[in-house]
Formats: sequence, C-alpha cells, structure tokens
Amino acid sequence: MNLHIDRRHLSLILALFLLYLAITYWKTVAKFIQTICSAAMPLVIGCVIAYIVNLLLRQYEHLYLRIFPQPRARRFKRVFGIVFSYLSIIVIVALVIRLVIPELVSCIRLLFSSHSQSVNKIVSFVQQNGLFKNVWKHLDLEHLDWQKTSKLLGFGVGGTMKKIVATASSVVTTTTKAVIAIFFSIYLLIYKEKLARQFYQVMDTYFGKIKRPFMHIVKTFDESYSSYIVGQCKDAAILGVACFVGMQVLRMPYASMIGVVTFFGALIPIVGAILGAGIGVVLIFAVSPVKSLIFLIFIIVLQQSDNRITYPLVVGKSIGLPSVWVFAAVIVGGGISGILGMMLTVPLFAAIYKLVAEDIGRRRLAKME
Repeated sequence: MNLHIDRRHLSLILALFLLYLAITYWKTVAKFIQTICSAAMPLVIGCVIAYIVNLLLRQYEHLYLRIFPQPRARRFKRVFGIVFSYLSIIVIVALVIRLVIPELVSCIRLLFSSHSQSVNKIVSFVQQNGLFKNVWKHLDLEHLDWQKTSKLLGFGVGGTMKKIVATASSVVTTTTKAVIAIFFSIYLLIYKEKLARQFYQVMDTYFGKIKRPFMHIVKTFDESYSSYIVGQCKDAAILGVACFVGMQVLRMPYASMIGVVTFFGALIPIVGAILGAGIGVVLIFAVSPVKSLIFLIFIIVLQQSDNRITYPLVVGKSIGLPSVWVFAAVIVGGGISGILGMMLTVPLFAAIYKLVAEDIGRRRLAKME
C-alpha cells in the first residue's frame, strides 16, 4: 500500500514535532531564546537609534542637495547627513550637560548642607541624652567577641567588593553594547537603500500575496511614529525654552535644570507635564517656598498655553488619536514598561486606530455597493 504525503502534510508533521519539542524542553528553549535576545539587544537598540537619527538625516540630505545641486556632489550627501546628524545629537547632549551639571551640583550642596545640620542635631542629642550615656557606659568592650566582629566586617567588605566588581562589569558591558549599537546604526544608515531593496526582494519572493497589505501596515506605523517623534520633540523644545526664559525673567533658581526637566517631561504624554512641574516645585521649595508657589502658577499657565496654542500648531492632528485613547495608551504603556512604555504606546495606538478606521470604512463601502 503506497502512502502519498504531500508537502503540506510534511510541513504540518514537522511543525507539530517542533511544537512537541518546545513544550517538552521548554526550560532549555526559553533559556536559548533569552540568550539570543540578549545577544541581539545591541542590534535592536542600533535599529532604534538609526530610525530616530534617520529623521534628522533626511533633513540634512535635503539641505545638502539644495546647497550642492551638482550631480558630482550628490555622492557625498550621505556622509554629510550622517556626520551632521550625529554631531547635532552630541552638541545637544553636551549643551544639556553644560546647563544641568552646575545647577545640579549647587542643588546637591544645598541638600547636603541641610542634611548635615540635621545630622549635627542628632549627634548633639545623643551626646546630651543620659540614656545613651548609660548604654555606652555599660557596654562591655573587654569581653566583646572581636573575632566574630571581624568576620562580620570582613563579610561587609567582601560584599562591598563584590558589588564594586559587579558594577564595574555592568558598566563595561553596557558601554560595549552602546558602542556596538551606535556603529550598527551608522551601518544601517549608510546602506539603508540597499537593505530596503533586499527586503523588497524577500517580500516579493516569499510573501508576494501579502506584500501590499503588509507594506501598508508598515508605512502606517512609520508615519505614526515619525510624526509623533518629530512633533513631540518640537513642542518639548519650545516648552523647555519658554520655561527657561520665563524663569530667568522671574529670577527663579535652577532655571537651566528645570528647563531641561520640562523639555524631557514634555516628551511623555499627560504624565510628563505633572512630573516636570512637581520636580521644579520641590527643588525651588528648598530655596524659597514663596518662589515655589510663583513657579507653580507660572508652569500651570505655561502648560495650559502649550496645550491650547502651541501643541495644536506644532503637532496638530498628525497622530490622529482621540484624547480618550491617548489616556488609555498612557495607562497601558505605563503599566507594561513605565515611562518608555507611555512614549511608545501612544503612536502604536494611533497606528492601530488608523488601520481599524480604514478597514471599517472599506467594509461599510463594500456593503453599500
């Protein structure tokens, strides 16, 4: 009796066998997947960096072609764009450090000075309190087990050394991954057209039937994330500069640092504004409670002006997501991955919302016909 097994049956049997192996040896499979993900993490971070830098790269390449329209000069546009894109990021980071570090040091000094006064009060209280004097007097130092004490101290020193070595190892590993991610992002930007052609060839060869809807989904997500990143950065920069200028006019302390905090806080939907204002109020309150109240009034007026005037003009309706879904995205993203999740889920929800709306519109149109 001849049994005929076609390719589909063979693929199904193979898939079931692999599923059985994955369930039976799940711990080994999970450990293997975790190792692969950990090894590939610098490449994933590099892709994210390349995607963000590419937004700057497009602008610099467009500027370069306007300045140098000659055909011979076109071959240098990618080098020009990459160099100035990364240079712009380095300058921004250096400027932020230059503005924040001096005021941060001043703030820490103020906190430590207040803290040292509290410590001195506690020490003087202990010295003057009769109960502590009696305890110290009856403490038998001659019969103290110094061997056990030295072991405890040695354990503490050893634990500290282990923590120092672990921290140093973690710093080296993180730095190595960051360097790999940056170099990989540069590689992606240099060969992005070639990689795009290879991706299209793979889609045409193996996924020809789903290529068109799949590429539409990819394009929708790309537009959603790029519009969100560019719009939020522009609005955050305007809000941070306005906060810095306003605090300088009102002669508030820590204007540079709070302006930077306001900028980064504005990148986080809904929660970021509250977080930035709260940090500013706490920092200024350590200097002057009256000024902290003035700052609170100022930042509320500034944020309301941004929400009603600046944000609609700069960002507009590019995301296309109703407010209730923005709030839902922030809650879900914060629950999954904290602040980073809040920033990533808003454009994700916007893209899904747009795709679902398009599909509903097509289905309704098909029913009417």
